Amino acid sequence: MKRKAPPIPKPKRPPVDLFARTLAKHVRDAHGQGSATTLDMSDQLGAPRGYVGCNNIALERALGTKGIPLGRITEISGWPGAGKSTMLDQILAQCQREGGVGVLADTERGRNRAYMASLGVKPESLVWIGGRTVEAMFDEVETLARTVAHVNAIAWLDALSRAGKKVAKPPMYKYVVFDPADSSKNRKPVASYDFCQWGRAQAAALMEWQKDQGIQATGIRDTASRDLLKPVVLYGEGDERKQALADWLAGVPNDYAQAADRPIVIGWDSVAGTATEAELEGSARDVHPATAAKVIRRNLRRLIQLIDDEAIAMILINQRYEKLNIGGGRRTWGKQSETYGGGGIKYHTTIRVEVDKCGEMYAPGKSRATGHPPVGQEVLIKVPKNKLNDPYRTERYGLIFGEGASDGWSIYEDLKERGIIRVGGGWSRFTDSSILDGEDKSFRGWSELTEMMNEDPELRAKLNDIYLDGR
Repeated sequence: MKRKAPPIPKPKRPPVDLFARTLAKHVRDAHGQGSATTLDMSDQLGAPRGYVGCNNIALERALGTKGIPLGRITEISGWPGAGKSTMLDQILAQCQREGGVGVLADTERGRNRAYMASLGVKPESLVWIGGRTVEAMFDEVETLARTVAHVNAIAWLDALSRAGKKVAKPPMYKYVVFDPADSSKNRKPVASYDFCQWGRAQAAALMEWQKDQGIQATGIRDTASRDLLKPVVLYGEGDERKQALADWLAGVPNDYAQAADRPIVIGWDSVAGTATEAELEGSARDVHPATAAKVIRRNLRRLIQLIDDEAIAMILINQRYEKLNIGGGRRTWGKQSETYGGGGIKYHTTIRVEVDKCGEMYAPGKSRATGHPPVGQEVLIKVPKNKLNDPYRTERYGLIFGEGASDGWSIYEDLKERGIIRVGGGWSRFTDSSILDGEDKSFRGWSELTEMMNEDPELRAKLNDIYLDGR
């Protein structure tokens, strides 16, 4: 019997493409850390700097992510009264719950502070910026972003020094702010700041420390490095700072010691309600075609670079408007409506969310026919653009007047459609008894289910998982 020849062993291939790694190294050495790398070096490369919760489970399911991405721009658009501002306020409140700071540019001047407080927004950690014009709005956001980058860079450099790593002094630059009302050529600055930059030498020092600790060297301020180094922003003077640092390292809360890279959500409400400088300076008869679109497109290109490496999420609230049919008659071709700001917003945003009112909400057992007013409205969510997950998802949620989005309504309606909740005679019941740990309990609609979820955190977590699994 003829014996089979032994199989020829295949040559072992390197785990990475060495030529690609060599190309990236040469570009990085010549032009600085962060200019080039290979994607196998870190799971965080190319990904957002983190997420901020939506405080709205239907929106979370529509996005298919952990929330609103940090380091990216998100647009929320819709018709007036659809609930865009409420959605933004709930995201700001969630950012504050997660230890972050909310920034609001209320250019429409239509905010109700009592309503914002009922949604959970804390005034002590909310920054309000004026944004009188589109240009001023971008200037103020740029100042915020550069300040955040400076503070976080100092915190990381100090953390590396405490870890025994020698770090070169960071490159410094002067940031000058001019009076937005002065458009003359010889205008004088109203303020200037000396900011530091996270440069190539600092990134190289972090990479060396990462190698020493056995962490995949990336040069970026990743989560694993943050957990070990514990970068902190210190306030106060002298002994206050020393005590704050000692408390921070010991894990003791101190108001003068706050974590670096805190999430920040900047909400611009709204793009359509903000005039350009040309529109304010001209008369009522002047026409400025596409002026706002040009300004927005130019500044979004700059803003993307400023927030990319920071835990900053920019949310643009935008309005929809009906297109005019100049030729007369009824428009029967093309899109019937559009959003303000031109194509720059569509191009530079990572996520675009469209919201629209699609119905009214009533308390269980009540309706307009019985003479009862609605307690809220049904809102339809569409996601026409999503670079982080599948686009074109749609969801519905209930917006209760004075309270905001109701997770209980969203869960109730979804589980009812999926047959997990059976309705009969005005009462509802779970078809799976294990949801209530074997208890066969009836409840009246979404309002009583919401009360049950508020009283039982374990039930809320269980129903949230069931709802999110139905994506």
